Amino acid sequence: MRRFIKFKIAVILSGLLLPAMCLFGQQSPVTHESIMQQFKHPSNQHILVVAHRGDWRNAPENSIRAVEYAMKSGVDIVEIDVQMTKDKKLVVIHDQSIDRTTTGKGKVKDLLLDSIRKVHLKNGAGMPTRYKMPTLEELMLAIQGKPVLVNIDKAWDYIPETYKVLKETNTVNQAIFKGNRSLKELRSAIGSLVDSIIYMPMVWPDNYNIYKPAQSEGPVSFTKEYISNYKPIAFEVIYNTENSPVLDAVKFMNQKGVTVWVNTLWPELCAGHDDEAATDNADANWGWVIDHGANVIQTDRPAELLKYLKNRGLR
Repeated sequence: MRRFIKFKIAVILSGLLLPAMCLFGQQSPVTHESIMQQFKHPSNQHILVVAHRGDWRNAPENSIRAVEYAMKSGVDIVEIDVQMTKDKKLVVIHDQSIDRTTTGKGKVKDLLLDSIRKVHLKNGAGMPTRYKMPTLEELMLAIQGKPVLVNIDKAWDYIPETYKVLKETNTVNQAIFKGNRSLKELRSAIGSLVDSIIYMPMVWPDNYNIYKPAQSEGPVSFTKEYISNYKPIAFEVIYNTENSPVLDAVKFMNQKGVTVWVNTLWPELCAGHDDEAATDNADANWGWVIDHGANVIQTDRPAELLKYLKNRGLR
């Protein structure tokens, strides 16, 4: 009888403890809020992954389908680009012209949205698809509440208009703005709106002249001014050499607990440690970028980067 009672007690206890143990061991679901918390509180033990223009290898760049594929692969953030049409509508496209990525011709600023609706997007091989160019509103509605953040590039001239779309689609808390302006220039351009958005300053080398003229303050001074007077959540950094002064600014960001975003898209953005080099030797390239302070990596090869990070225990 005593043995039977002990057995019943053990059964009851296991029935109570097993669900609790399962619950304790269960991982919380990923949400855009949890990703934002990781973005705000960087760690060198968990690297966030950004899909550049969505998963453009499997769908037209900057299309809703490319963003959906990127989300399905498990990335944390998708990067998109915006331009404004002649009738002041924000559309999702990188170039100022629609020539490269669609079946149409002309500059976005000279075209009405109705005209853009008539053309089709091209895939990565330059072939027409059935997909159309989305408006920013359409794309943000497609990701609303989903477990992903959106980095809105090229929006620095349209921040108030972009913010209006985000408010209307209830996606302000999923969006990251960025730009090259000094803090003084930014406040002069958009005023107090800068305090209502997540804004990521871009830090460039003194000698960089491919895309952006040198910032007069210098990378370290530029960084310190923002941290002292604005406290940004993150900086996007560009360094074209391994001895770039931007890497000194990165060390300062790491010390201050500010997220460091690095682009490994092309060699000149990351001192030659780019995606293509990483496909040959991931440790020497993506690994090098991580070892030199990156908490976020924007890539054109999200599937490969995610696999590498998981193998290293960084996901």
